[in-house]
Amino acid sequence: MTPGSVIGTAARVLVRSGLLNPPAPLAALRILREVYRGRANLYTPLAIAAARWPDRTAMVDDDGMLRYRELRSMVESLANELLREGVSAGQPVGIMCRNGRNFVVGVFAAGLVGADVVLVNTEFRTNALASALGTHTIRTMVADVEFADQIRETEEQVRIIDPATVVAREGDSRPKVAASGRIVLLTSGTTGVPKGVPRSPQVSSGAGVGFTILERTRLRAGSRVALAVPMFHGLGFGILTLTIGLGGTVLTHRRFDAEATLAQASLHRADALSVVPIMLARILGLPQRVRARNPVSCLRVVISSGDRLDPSLARRFMDAYGDVLYNLYGSTEVGIGALATPTELRRAPDTVGRPVAGCPVRIFDKNDRPVGPRVVGRIFVGGELGFEGYTGTDGPVRQRAVIDRMTSTGDMGYVDESGRLYIVGREDDMIVSGGENVYPRALENALAAHPDIVENVVVGVPDDQFGHRLAAYVVLREEAVSHEEAVSHEEAVSHEEAVSHEVPEADAAALREYLKGKVSRFEQPRDIHFVTSIPRNAAGKVLRRELATEM
Repeated sequence: MTPGSVIGTAARVLVRSGLLNPPAPLAALRILREVYRGRANLYTPLAIAAARWPDRTAMVDDDGMLRYRELRSMVESLANELLREGVSAGQPVGIMCRNGRNFVVGVFAAGLVGADVVLVNTEFRTNALASALGTHTIRTMVADVEFADQIRETEEQVRIIDPATVVAREGDSRPKVAASGRIVLLTSGTTGVPKGVPRSPQVSSGAGVGFTILERTRLRAGSRVALAVPMFHGLGFGILTLTIGLGGTVLTHRRFDAEATLAQASLHRADALSVVPIMLARILGLPQRVRARNPVSCLRVVISSGDRLDPSLARRFMDAYGDVLYNLYGSTEVGIGALATPTELRRAPDTVGRPVAGCPVRIFDKNDRPVGPRVVGRIFVGGELGFEGYTGTDGPVRQRAVIDRMTSTGDMGYVDESGRLYIVGREDDMIVSGGENVYPRALENALAAHPDIVENVVVGVPDDQFGHRLAAYVVLREEAVSHEEAVSHEEAVSHEEAVSHEVPEADAAALREYLKGKVSRFEQPRDIHFVTSIPRNAAGKVLRRELATEM
């Protein structure tokens, strides 16, 4: 895409989205002038939205409704508190808050003073939390009160600020917008050592992604977006900033609950919903009477990301709610790589779509040479959202491979003749069984299409004869129904362990018979385990290693 075409596309998208109409007031124009002078700050989109639409609802969370002028006031009060605590530009500030106003106020206030904003996973236990605080030299934490004791248990010397207790002081003035700090997303920390992935919030870096999302989804200024995924996650944070940039309304709950999310989206006439795939399954698993009394007739966009989207799940969701589902592909390290539209998901259900503007996707073989259509290789993504290198590590870590300024996603896949991207699995998920290279995804997709299976995951386990063999972990529909009442992000998408239970051998035999003709001989599972749940982290990703170590 040439610079001229990018500018033309951007102008067309901005006009159609309503961001340039009606004309911005002088306050917003002054802020935009600072942006074009290179002084853009994370706080900038909030400041513009508050200047243009001060009385529009910015957020609806568990504490009620918040207007843009109220949100800006809270952000500026916390920013002044951070300055009084000695926080200056470039210093790291940790944000450990559940979804809601505390997170939003904390992030934008830290950004306003120019701090490096470190988004801390609310699921970190003491060891992982201590590692994140220590290796990133975090001395100030903006945190919900529920995490205060946990932070103190790390024995790190950290000041804890609860945004809910901060109020404006007499004589406070509006803080000066500092030079922009970095946004640091943390990896899951399942090994006990979370790594940071930093990004500098520049207008140019996210423009292509933002314009592509607006172009393909047709979201407009003022859109109401139900945000179900954790805001500390890359997807959640990205959708949050996009919604604020649109002057839209963020609809969220501290903890994910399928019925509560659907009810909130129905009540507030949500235009869009952002989820990870397991949340789609939870919503579809609600009793029909619950779904019927919570209609979402305004819902035009559902963005799923963060984990594998089973083709059968995509089909069932669109059959139930219309062709509104978009599949977003990316990673913490590379940002966003591709976006599939509902039309593409109908035509090619296992695609993750076409690349987004400004983020080229290439497939390379093991010798770092580009390959042609439908040849499986390593996936690399370019663009200004690319990987800058890990931060906060105790020692050497394996860096992501880089070819021609493009960063490896760690996935294997291919591109078809139409430019659509397909994922076959993670590089480190490849299983060598009996001399054959096997990726779990084909088997997982086949299992997901079974009418009685609601969740599944396939891993490789050691085998004396074949080197490794495929083991499938399956959650049957009746098991999912009995466990569907979730009251938090953690309970909805994260489990300490998968719990096995006895199932008649005939069921396993019937499942093997079902798989014949659907996957190759070497893709057939040698072990089938029926479980009540599958372990996931707070962002909804399957913890495959926990399953593999149980064998």
